[in-house]
Amino acid sequence: MDPPTPPRSAAPRNLRILTFFAALLPLGWLVWRFAFVSDDAFITFRYALNWAEGLGLVYHPGETPPVEGYSEFLWAILMGVGIRMGLAPEGFSQVLGMISAVLLLVGWSRHASRFVATGPVALVGGALFLGCLPPLAVWSTGGMATMAFCAAVFWLFALTWSEPHLRWGRKVFAVGVLAVLLRADGAWWVAWVLGPALAAAWTGGDRQRFTTLLKTTVALVGVWGLHVAWRYGYYGDWLPNTARAKVGISMRAAERGLNYLMHFLLVFPGVLLAFLSLGAARGWRERHLGPALCVVLGTALHVVLTGGDFMAYGRFLVPALPFVALLLCAGLSGFEAQGRRAVAAAYALVCCGLVLPAAFDGDVVPERWRTSFGFRHSTPGAIERSEWRQWMRMREQAGEFADLGKALKYLADPGDSVVFGAVGCLGYYSGLRVYDRNGLVSREVALRDPLPQATSPGHDKTVPPEFFNRYRPTILDGVWFPGGLRALRFYREKNPGVLREGLKPQDLGGWDLNPRPDQTLLLERLEGP
Repeated sequence: MDPPTPPRSAAPRNLRILTFFAALLPLGWLVWRFAFVSDDAFITFRYALNWAEGLGLVYHPGETPPVEGYSEFLWAILMGVGIRMGLAPEGFSQVLGMISAVLLLVGWSRHASRFVATGPVALVGGALFLGCLPPLAVWSTGGMATMAFCAAVFWLFALTWSEPHLRWGRKVFAVGVLAVLLRADGAWWVAWVLGPALAAAWTGGDRQRFTTLLKTTVALVGVWGLHVAWRYGYYGDWLPNTARAKVGISMRAAERGLNYLMHFLLVFPGVLLAFLSLGAARGWRERHLGPALCVVLGTALHVVLTGGDFMAYGRFLVPALPFVALLLCAGLSGFEAQGRRAVAAAYALVCCGLVLPAAFDGDVVPERWRTSFGFRHSTPGAIERSEWRQWMRMREQAGEFADLGKALKYLADPGDSVVFGAVGCLGYYSGLRVYDRNGLVSREVALRDPLPQATSPGHDKTVPPEFFNRYRPTILDGVWFPGGLRALRFYREKNPGVLREGLKPQDLGGWDLNPRPDQTLLLERLEGP
């Protein structure tokens, strides 16, 4: 890892523009295909709504101490500002996500054309690969801060390894603050960007650069420390409850995290092929390939330590993907420098061809290879489910839970409460007190020991609805049944025990806004004193 050297002559302006659009066009098409808002995003939206209404950054107004059931502090604040401006967070979050994706592509094209390659095949091939990655498209919407964080990390890297200029240190600091505050674990990526830069400046004898970066790092540590101190003062805990609700750092988490990583590489083998192109790369110093590789490896290590994530399309690995594209760009440049442009072009197209099938429910490798590294264990059939089907399930469930929340708002009386496992859409649209079976917004669940059996990430401590009976919740469970009363009776006769016995049909005949008139709402109410 060496300090930055003066860049080689940058690629021509027309080629830089072509590079940008080579990434933008396929990514834009995939974003249109995958546009959705996940259920978990609505957890943050409820915090943002309460904050915008002056009730505090809380899920349950008046709860003492409140619970930090979100992981994206700055995103919650941005959503709250949008709500105060009269913007619906569902749409506002998608707009910010897509703007972040464009900013990422701008930063990637700028950095790649200045430091990594000047040849058209390498730049356009790397950009095309970046734009063809389904995970970037999925999480350019989704309602969460994933793409904003990804853009912040990449811009932090690009600025850190650029030539010092006017207010350079301040720009690095400003983008670093975004990365630290956008995610609860954002400091991890900041460390993987600034750590190698500090080491390179020190070993390279560039004392001025080292001093500026050291001051910036100390200031960012101060920002992180202030936020942690605020968290403890406001929520009474050093860690967000979302971290407590997971299995924690352990061998069990590491095994599941390794499965998560291997599963991702088998679903997107083009990512592995892009990574292997480093063998053809030349000029590691001037291209800053070592530091880029550090970010990729740091992201992979984070996945292993945390045990991964249950959501579709490898959300936890998204911050590494622009750096993988940089490594591919460097490898293609190596081929191009050898006069093997056709090889470089073919290599880039093969990489694209090995990531795109997952956007259409296709498997590049045999399904049994992928399922042998399954990591979603909480629901029947989850291991075999493809990423596309997992995304479809997430989209459908978000709609189902949103309609359930709206129905509860129509049916509920003041003071009613509900027990549920997915507390995003249901909590946001119902406004009820929610007892969270997975523990994200219920501290006592998050503080329990993990379940002994294999579970999906984020579902390590799930409790049955009866766990909350001592609080006398009004509703223990709820579900939409796809049919009328006759179909419901037939289903229960043929599938005894699948639906909880306490689930009873609800009369929604007077609700003109019923979003599912052809379905039956079933609720289980707590009986007895």
